[in-house]
Amino acid sequence: MGNILIAEDDADTRYVLKAALESGRHACAAAASGAEALALAEALTFDAVVLDMVLGDADGLEILKKLKSDDPGLPVVILTGHANVQTAVKAMKLGALDYLIKPFGNEELLLIMEKAVKERRLKREFDALRSHVKHSHGAEPVFGPSREIKNTAALARQVAATDLTVILSGPSGSGKEVWAREIHRLSSRAGSPFVALDCGALPENLVESELFGYERGAFTGADRRKPGLFEAAYGGTLFLDEIANLTPGTQAKLLRVLEERKIRHLGGKKDIPIDTRVITAANRDLPACIKAGEFREDLYHRLNQFTLRVPSLAERKEDIPALAAFFLREAEKLVNKKIESISDSALAALAAYPWPGNVRELKNVIIRAALLSGGEILPAHLGLGGQAAAAAVGQTLQAPESFDLKENLRSARAETERRLIRAALAETGGNKLKAAKLLAIDRKALYTKIKEYSLE
Repeated sequence: MGNILIAEDDADTRYVLKAALESGRHACAAAASGAEALALAEALTFDAVVLDMVLGDADGLEILKKLKSDDPGLPVVILTGHANVQTAVKAMKLGALDYLIKPFGNEELLLIMEKAVKERRLKREFDALRSHVKHSHGAEPVFGPSREIKNTAALARQVAATDLTVILSGPSGSGKEVWAREIHRLSSRAGSPFVALDCGALPENLVESELFGYERGAFTGADRRKPGLFEAAYGGTLFLDEIANLTPGTQAKLLRVLEERKIRHLGGKKDIPIDTRVITAANRDLPACIKAGEFREDLYHRLNQFTLRVPSLAERKEDIPALAAFFLREAEKLVNKKIESISDSALAALAAYPWPGNVRELKNVIIRAALLSGGEILPAHLGLGGQAAAAAVGQTLQAPESFDLKENLRSARAETERRLIRAALAETGGNKLKAAKLLAIDRKALYTKIKEYSLE
């Protein structure tokens, strides 16, 4: 079933074409002139065009050139009489998909149009897959023996079998994108692209152009037409991380897209149909954002067809040995050395640590330890602090060098500040403004702390 434009100036032929195509479950828009056909093609997106070579106000070849110039991938089927077969051949050289000689049968018409619609959709899927292959990145697998992660996996399998929109909740660094990829992998869309966008990583004015695409000349610097991520993920899954960072205007447009299953490029006039599943994630509490007037309640309810909570690493410490072993294999490639093992005392230190940065922090700790290790990872290579190391070797805390309470509190505060700032900078990719917001301090105070603790 496709959306087809009929360009035919004869009313009877136009009626017959429309009736025949609609009997094949196609949706049709009919134009009685070349000008009307071009106006419809500019306003709407079609899967194929049936174009008569003889129109009252225009030469069919000129209309064909204009259609293919505006949309090179648009399949056009030519209608011609016996005397104009040579013109039809010219049209094929200009990019027409096929031609029909009048009079023609309904079966012949439907067969050619089904071929045209199929070609259009295969082209879209190919373009989306090519974009996906070019930009996609690997992700860590989801595994672990803990009950918490097994419950999460069971829910992921259930929702993957549907086309519901999903909100992934959970603390920063817990692996929400990994679970979005897992839902995609388990779904019927697994053979199509998975595309991810961090809504907090781009300036506000670029998010819409990334999501919806833009036309040439839509804004300064738009020197070419660019498809959006909804098109890149055609047939597959679009993962929107940090959804709470979208501006109110973008939230309204996203709601419209989810309701109507169509997008429109910035600077464009056509509605483009989409077939994309949406999965979102947010570190902030969305109901609280709604109360604060920062997030649309109607968009929240449209997105919240299913919520999957991703547990923190502190809730699933049974998984640490398996995750650490996996990250170690990856770390070996990064540091270009072979690491024999993680010592029992190091594993105990990992288990004792509270993991404020969750799985992401564990991965970074293992990479650092692999770099420092000579062959076996020991507690000293982890950089987790004395408390974790003491727990690792099963020792009781020995008497401190000084019993000065104020001095010990100052030292503990400094260590906590250093760890939290380092984690916040890692979480925000080094963006100090965002890190300051995450830490609930002003930017100047953060700069002072970074300098004080030599964290540049």
